[in-house]
Amino acid sequence: MISTTSNNFIREDISAWDDFLECLPANWREIAKTSNVLKGQRKDKDPETLLHVLMLHLLCGYSLRETSAIAAEAGIASLSDVALLKRLRKSSDMFKRLCSEMFCKFENNEDFTDYRIRLIDGTMIKEPGQFGTQWRIHYSFLLPEMTCDSFKLTTATGPGTGEGLEHFKVKPNDIILADRGYSRFNCFSHVKKNGGFSCVRWNSGALPLYNADGSAFNIQHLFKSLPSEGMCGETNVFIHGDAPGETLPCRVCVIRKNDESAARARRLLWREANKKHITPTQLALFGCDFIILITTLPSDSFDLKAVLRLYRLRWQVELVFKRFKSVARIGALPKYTDSSAEAWLYGKMFVALLVERLSSHLGAFSPWRNVACSGSTKKFVERIQGFVSYHDPVGDSDD
Repeated sequence: MISTTSNNFIREDISAWDDFLECLPANWREIAKTSNVLKGQRKDKDPETLLHVLMLHLLCGYSLRETSAIAAEAGIASLSDVALLKRLRKSSDMFKRLCSEMFCKFENNEDFTDYRIRLIDGTMIKEPGQFGTQWRIHYSFLLPEMTCDSFKLTTATGPGTGEGLEHFKVKPNDIILADRGYSRFNCFSHVKKNGGFSCVRWNSGALPLYNADGSAFNIQHLFKSLPSEGMCGETNVFIHGDAPGETLPCRVCVIRKNDESAARARRLLWREANKKHITPTQLALFGCDFIILITTLPSDSFDLKAVLRLYRLRWQVELVFKRFKSVARIGALPKYTDSSAEAWLYGKMFVALLVERLSSHLGAFSPWRNVACSGSTKKFVERIQGFVSYHDPVGDSDD
């Protein structure tokens, strides 16, 4: 809002919170009003007030009781911690739709050169306590935009909840990079049917390799041809589905690790095997000396070294999960019912996506409107938390 003072000076009567709202999807108020979150409320039916209180809890990390006290002291809203919990439980649909709106520009963006690189992974989060429910976040991270283009939330157990590329919509010329948890025929088939390409770390126990005549492929012959650190090789193979005649041609690309990395991989393999009271196979032990990728990328466009360089980008999604668990605090789930846990998760995902958008597109906004937001991600988030916690107009600030 623009207001004119008695001295005919013009000032912007805009608060830091107003700047924060400008970064939300344009139709966020309509989404809030048409979702279930405002139904049954006798007071404070304003969607902006509701969102402000929920952001105090989800973005700033205050407990329900702290949020209630801070909101009352700041004149934002007057409600008990029990009333806030009830509103949070109803907010799942709103945050889910807001997350979808954050993805709209990616869904409609066809301005790609030739390929779109997507890093796929999943992470587990758990409610506190011995019998707390476990949830899984299926996450897709887009390069070079360095931002999330899709995510899905499921429980940790039950049909269709495990890690799989089937959770994601694939477009033609998408390049999917994923770890060995996605090394299954159905994952490769899903991507192929939708015109995409896969590059996945090989899991010898989940994805057998075959020759063109249907006989088992002996990958140890390839291992023996690469005796020194840094040597790499590739060959054509086939993978088979459960249905008769269901096959897919692939390339297996291998590079030999250094001794330190190989030893670390063997220790990890033995540690996991001991937990499950099993003995690692000889093939799995041999495989610790190598990075082994299965890909459907065409060899005429992506030679062996290009495939290996491409897969090295996958570590970026690991950094994303570290940010989630440190900055957005998606590590433990402090809610004790499925409805509140789901709402909290979608709200936290919305916060994480919003932080990504802000850090990618904004150089400055009030109360530091003319100062670039530099420094670490943590400091940037602290500034955003300050915008949410305080509601003073810019004109009343000494900055």
